[in-house]
Amino acid sequence: MRIFITVLLFCFTLPSIAFSSETITIAIERNALERIQALSEILNVPIDKLEQIPDVKINRTTADVIILLRSLRMGGISSPIEYIEVPNARRSTAEVARGRAVLCSQQLNEDTIAVPGYKDAFLVSAPITRYGEFQKGFYTLLENTELLTARSATEINQRGKGIIGQHWNNDKQVLQNMGITNVIDAPTFDCMVKMLNAGRADWIPLEIATTQDFSKVLNGIRLIPIPGIKFSLLESRHFFVSRKHPRGKEIYGALQKGIKELRKRGFIHKILTQAGVFNPRTDSWTILNAEEMKKGK
Repeated sequence: MRIFITVLLFCFTLPSIAFSSETITIAIERNALERIQALSEILNVPIDKLEQIPDVKINRTTADVIILLRSLRMGGISSPIEYIEVPNARRSTAEVARGRAVLCSQQLNEDTIAVPGYKDAFLVSAPITRYGEFQKGFYTLLENTELLTARSATEINQRGKGIIGQHWNNDKQVLQNMGITNVIDAPTFDCMVKMLNAGRADWIPLEIATTQDFSKVLNGIRLIPIPGIKFSLLESRHFFVSRKHPRGKEIYGALQKGIKELRKRGFIHKILTQAGVFNPRTDSWTILNAEEMKKGK
């Protein structure tokens, strides 16, 4: 089955673009699109035809796309997939809200759509990552030895400046509630990494890698987490479906059916573990906001 890729170039306004009702239009960020293209080439199979978890290294956004497409196929949707490239999660939800795309490619928390005009724009799937499951570490450069010895939220706040995505609203709120206020934001993930490497920030909150030393290499820059500590985002994450899209309700029903079956089979937990969203090797690490996490359950 062919997979179509549509690249949208945005200026001050969004153009009116019509997509075939025979295809499933999915809004996706460039980095995620490039990764699934690369994975498809490595496996020599279209991503929407994957039936098993690939035995290669993947990240969260790739796992999200696989879960999404597998759910749709299991729910009975056989239409071709068409991707709309967007710069960030905010533009992704804007495309879905307008009905230009029927789905966002990644799971997001419900605060993402708590904005004016979005109240009746979305159908929200069953949770993919359930409340409290999405946890992050504090990633920094190897030479930032003082920050790497931090053991509390107070010490992190005192020893370095964090950087998050411009629309990472829940990260920002959770960090503030922990007393971590020394944080700035950036418009794109690539920009965040560049600013960290340039010394304009000291750490980024990221899901903990499955590598032996938990390190990540991003844009050629090696980052490691502060050992032994992490935090929970205190949220559940979902796929968003457009109410305005002609096939929105149909897609939503199929998606829910597929998610239920994948959850039953253990597929979701397995692939998110492989992607590093869940990391059993950090189960003993201290969750800095553990008490708040327990209150929400």
